[in-house]
Amino acid sequence: MIIRFVQGSELSSKLIVAQEKTAMPFTPSHVEALTPDGMFYLGSMIDGGVQRRPVGYDKGLVAHELLLTIEATADQDAKFWTFLNSKIGELYDSPAIFGFVIPIHEHKFNHAICSALMTLALRASEWFAWALAAPAHLIDPRDLLLLISGRMKVPGI
Repeated sequence: MIIRFVQGSELSSKLIVAQEKTAMPFTPSHVEALTPDGMFYLGSMIDGGVQRRPVGYDKGLVAHELLLTIEATADQDAKFWTFLNSKIGELYDSPAIFGFVIPIHEHKFNHAICSALMTLALRASEWFAWALAAPAHLIDPRDLLLLISGRMKVPGI
């Protein structure tokens, strides 16, 4: 499993980074997975929801990028991809974004923000062996990077 953390260069990414606070090696504003064939990123974005996007789709919009290889068993990898592939076509969870800005916890069932999707995929794969202390729709890209860094070495830290 390879997970891609990105800090975008556009205004929406800068606003996310400002809200998320500091992280190392950089503060991510988006997270998605690299497909096993290395041809696509699978993730959730406001434009199109959950889908595969060709590698390079965001060329020129990336300030920083980190590809993390998550060591996993073959069974965990299969469960991770089974979960993600089952979510293709799911809509973006726009109301959940408000929970990061103001103290409300809006969330639409069967909708996902990028970090919730990846968190739930890691849970489905049992890489996160038990439930986390926050619901997935409240975990932002920085939180997910922090959670992963508690289990493995993250380059640049």
